[in-house]
Amino acid sequence: MTITHAKPSRIMLCPVDFSPSSERALFHAAEHCSGDAELIVLHVGNVGSGDRGTLLREHLHQFSRYSDLLSSYGCRVRFAVEYGSPAATIIDYASKTGADMIVLGSHGASDLRRLLVGGTAESVMRHAPCPVLVLRSPELVDEAEAVHRKQKEAIL
Repeated sequence: MTITHAKPSRIMLCPVDFSPSSERALFHAAEHCSGDAELIVLHVGNVGSGDRGTLLREHLHQFSRYSDLLSSYGCRVRFAVEYGSPAATIIDYASKTGADMIVLGSHGASDLRRLLVGGTAESVMRHAPCPVLVLRSPELVDEAEAVHRKQKEAIL
């Protein structure tokens, strides 16, 4: 007996680094993934960060937790782990899978010009083969407002 799976009508790629910001993006993507659409949850591991077997077990543990949380959304979910530079790997994976949209969280960097977006998110936005939705972390909005207030106070 052969089982054939129909190609999803839409593929949403959601890269995660297991931070609160990426989890927020994941749940946002799940809310908007309906019908026969597929949500791919991608984690990009660092090539030189240790034993791949141990890292993979940790990633699978996180994916298991996500699987439980995502089950109530009713969308098709696939989990993937790739290794390499985060931005380049996300872009390549989106191309390889034919993703229709990338949804990712941003926790920014200390550099002021990247405070609201973040280096990886900025690079993905510039080079992705499909539309990119970046959800900034609420903490970043508060930090940006604090920086803006300090700048205004310094001028006055």
